[in-house]
Amino acid sequence: MGDGLFERPPRRCQIVASIVNDYDMMPQNRTTLALFSSAAVFLGALFLGVFVPVDRCDAAGDSKYAHHDGNARFLHHIHLYDASNKRIDPDSTTPYSSVNTCGRCHDYDTISHGWHFNAFMADTADGREGEPWIWTDARTGTQLPLSYRDGKQSFDPRKLGIDRWSMVKQFGGRLPGGPIGAPPEPITPDEAAPDEANAASNEGQSGAPESPSRWGLTGSLEIDCLACHGVSGSYDFNQRREQIAKENFAWAATAALRIAEIKGDVSRIKDGSDPNDEATQKRMPQVTYDARRFATDGTVFIDLIRQPENNACYQCHSQRTVNLATPNDAAGHGDDFGIQARWPHDQDVHLRGGMNCVDCHRNGIDHHIVRGFPGEDHPSGKSMVTLSCAGCHLGTEFATSHLGTEDEHAKDERHDEFSTEDLAGRLGSPLPGHAGLPALHFEKLSCTACHAGPIPRDEALGMMTSLAHSLGEKAHRSGEELPRIQGPVYAKANDGRIYPHRVMWPAYWATIEGSKIQPIDPNKLYDITRRSLRVRNSFAEDILEPKLKSSELKELLGEDRYRTKEDEWTAEEAANVSAAVREAGQALFAEKVWASLREIEKETGAAQAVYVSAGFVYAATDEENTLEKIEIEDTDAIDMIQWPIAHNVRPAGWALGAKGCVECHQDDGKLFAGTVTPLGPGPDAGSPITMASLQGIDANQRLTWNQLFQNRSSFKYIIAGSVLLLAVAVLLTAGILLGRLGVKTTTS
Repeated sequence: MGDGLFERPPRRCQIVASIVNDYDMMPQNRTTLALFSSAAVFLGALFLGVFVPVDRCDAAGDSKYAHHDGNARFLHHIHLYDASNKRIDPDSTTPYSSVNTCGRCHDYDTISHGWHFNAFMADTADGREGEPWIWTDARTGTQLPLSYRDGKQSFDPRKLGIDRWSMVKQFGGRLPGGPIGAPPEPITPDEAAPDEANAASNEGQSGAPESPSRWGLTGSLEIDCLACHGVSGSYDFNQRREQIAKENFAWAATAALRIAEIKGDVSRIKDGSDPNDEATQKRMPQVTYDARRFATDGTVFIDLIRQPENNACYQCHSQRTVNLATPNDAAGHGDDFGIQARWPHDQDVHLRGGMNCVDCHRNGIDHHIVRGFPGEDHPSGKSMVTLSCAGCHLGTEFATSHLGTEDEHAKDERHDEFSTEDLAGRLGSPLPGHAGLPALHFEKLSCTACHAGPIPRDEALGMMTSLAHSLGEKAHRSGEELPRIQGPVYAKANDGRIYPHRVMWPAYWATIEGSKIQPIDPNKLYDITRRSLRVRNSFAEDILEPKLKSSELKELLGEDRYRTKEDEWTAEEAANVSAAVREAGQALFAEKVWASLREIEKETGAAQAVYVSAGFVYAATDEENTLEKIEIEDTDAIDMIQWPIAHNVRPAGWALGAKGCVECHQDDGKLFAGTVTPLGPGPDAGSPITMASLQGIDANQRLTWNQLFQNRSSFKYIIAGSVLLLAVAVLLTAGILLGRLGVKTTTS
């Protein structure tokens, strides 16, 4: 996509362009000069054409792979190859391999270092923190944020002993494949030191291979090129997810293209089975190709496009908003609780205007997607300011001078080479007026603070995302599913400006090691706590919302009413039952968590095990079935984690401040006075936190500032009245003086 869009033209190309431009500038009526210039152009072009390869003027000229260089789609009638590099025909029984099929014409190795594939690599630029991989297990009340990228808000899977294979099994339905989906290479002693994190980059915490390995059974999850580049409707994402859930990693791409039927389920094969054993081979997935998809020459038509369509992006980048149940609701649910309907909501204003995701989020063959945030340090080394909000709408000069998104050297260099890109209005974007808006706002606020995400309310909404909640897969969702994500939350980012964020509080089981808290690998955790928790479906439902016995209902509702259906209870009866359920849930939570913490301590040998939820740390006391909340030094491990919201972008009329200054600068302005409540799978919710406190704003100072704005209209009238009175007084005084002068003149 967009190969060479931001490439600097080679020097010889600049020479040709300069000669042609100079020729065009010459007066046409000077025949002699024109003839001389024509000769110069011809000789210069001949020299450059003979002695310099012409394709060097193309950004892809250095590639050893063929390229057609046209804007039209290239028709792909191609042969398919399997993992052994054997050509596939209608009678083949092995799945196709993108490495050996797509990699014949495209630089697979370069592509594999792109943004979507390089998350586990130690030598890649991490950029701004994004949404982590959230390992969710409803049975154990776990919502554990994980990331291979550097950041204090999430946990590195390698340091928790979570190996690659487990990550692919857990999140493969949302992974496009790549190096993380391949078996690890052995680590030599020379590679093991000195950096422990790098030593573990290929496998678990200690660098030791998983035991026993299932890679030989599942195969690799290679980069699935057609997940993004297949024409919408030609690629079945749900088929891919189903195959990965069955641990049929190597077969997922073939199933998604629907060019073959896959029968078999690797997850049913026992650990330690030999993939080469005849008995195991019979249980491995079997492939039956659709012969109708093959042409007479053995090729298969693959309907693909250069620039991915929005539908492909939505598979991993959708979101829904949820009206949350608050802890203070009498029955635990508000009247409008649940997933908000999609139809009343507008799309992103850019999409409504006919744009596509890739119009802004571009990349070359390196697949380093432009993310478009202020100050983006693109791995290519090229300036991406022009594809940020401010750079596109206000121009690069404004973006660099007001937002500090680029150093002066880079700015000067760009001015010399790409002066036209300094202008506002890229892709036809309108130039915002921002009439009367003090420049201070551009220093304190991001563009998205006013223009993006759901319109803020008194309390943050619940949010569901594709990565965290598998949006796009067919399921029955209520909005209560883990993880509990909320937004928009207006907090400061690392650059000091306020952005809208999605946030969550982690929930997990851990051990205390010195002053640090060490989460337990969720895979091992379930085996340890399975007997003590005894949860069939959901930690929150089975433990915190237990069903009351008939005798308990009879005591609460009476002999005549205890058999009444729930929807026929009075408000008072519903409140009484809800209170009894909460009380029973608290007792059951203490009993089961206490027992589970003791099991963890016994299994791991740790001095103390804890359960974390909503910023609270629960520990077992010496008294049976009794818990206590303890304080820990490692607060970063339990505090709110956040990542910015960039979409959906709202139209200018819906931006914060469109109704005037007092929309934000009033005591209940949502940007500052809105709240977010720490929530988790546990029984306790934290105290509501104001947006102003997350921004580091003093409450008294904010109230004083608001009073100035609230009285601003009165001040205008007072000043106008004062000016009017002063003008009248001046006129009266002038009249009196003129009158006196007239009297004196008459007397004389």
